[in-house]
Amino acid sequence: MTLLDLTPELQRTATTNGGEYAGPCPFCGGRDRFRVWPEEGPTGRFWCRGCGKHGDGLQLIRELKGLSFPEALKAWGLSSPLSGNNGHRSERTATGATWEPRQGTTPGEAWADRAGAFLADCQKTLTGASGADCRAFLLDRGLKPETIEAAGLGFNPEDRYESRESWGLPFEMNGDGKPRRVWIPRGLIIPHLVGGHVHRLRIRRPDPGDGPRYVIVSGSASVPMVWGTGPAWVIIESELDGLLLAQEAGHLAGVVSLGSVTNRPDAETDRTLKAADLLLIALDSDPAGASESRKWWKRIYRNGKRWLVPIGKDPSEAFQRGLNLRAWVMAGLLSTASQEDAHATKGINEGNG
Repeated sequence: MTLLDLTPELQRTATTNGGEYAGPCPFCGGRDRFRVWPEEGPTGRFWCRGCGKHGDGLQLIRELKGLSFPEALKAWGLSSPLSGNNGHRSERTATGATWEPRQGTTPGEAWADRAGAFLADCQKTLTGASGADCRAFLLDRGLKPETIEAAGLGFNPEDRYESRESWGLPFEMNGDGKPRRVWIPRGLIIPHLVGGHVHRLRIRRPDPGDGPRYVIVSGSASVPMVWGTGPAWVIIESELDGLLLAQEAGHLAGVVSLGSVTNRPDAETDRTLKAADLLLIALDSDPAGASESRKWWKRIYRNGKRWLVPIGKDPSEAFQRGLNLRAWVMAGLLSTASQEDAHATKGINEGNG
């Protein structure tokens, strides 16, 4: 089976990435915004420029046919490398853990409307002259133009201070007796979109000085960003790392970005992770990442193993230095090594072909 068997009405439009096909979207009905690359990865890759739906062949057949993950594997003639007990998932518990996940929150309607309008302006700015440096930064990190567009990234060209009421937030006073305002610094806008609605705005400041590199706009939801599905997941810190991993290896495993090394999964994400066959805990290769991996993640999730990038601090830096992220993830899925801080096997950093 190929993706073209599921979407026979598509027409070949380019020879890039082994062949690109375009046509109507089976989800939103868009006439020519749906793209398929049947030769990318074991089951191909798809993306709709209209509704933003994307994933691999397994995800497409699951959504179109209503299949479970094992049924989708069978339909493609594949077997999971993670199911070592005849496909039956073993029960896993976090023995000794006292942590309880919190329910995720959703911003109010007024906040979401204001955030959506602000983001739309920033998305236009990113494509213009004032967004050139920001676009170059994203492309240098390995993100493709279609990934940038699908993620809804934007650029805010100057610091802004707006009233809390305009964002649907309650009035508050600062310690100096002045009204507290919503600070929206200059920088790259990284939105968390759920069903097309903005749930969080995180801003990466290009020149933070002594201040924070990342700022979350007041009123945002604080839940991890999640891409994909399946029996295995990669846990990373940065949302930009998450976008890159989903782009390069999303057909192999789901990706969870925490946003910060000390952030925790919400209740829904926790259920997904505890039901998984394997978690590749790929927090940054620094003391904080190592400490959190051993002292918290390995204690809460017995199905997790530390899986460092073999070069650099994080997936983006490793990619820039030549690591093939698809091979790195595959090595983690197939590895039976039990030692801590396992590195990917020999040869996976020989380019991004």
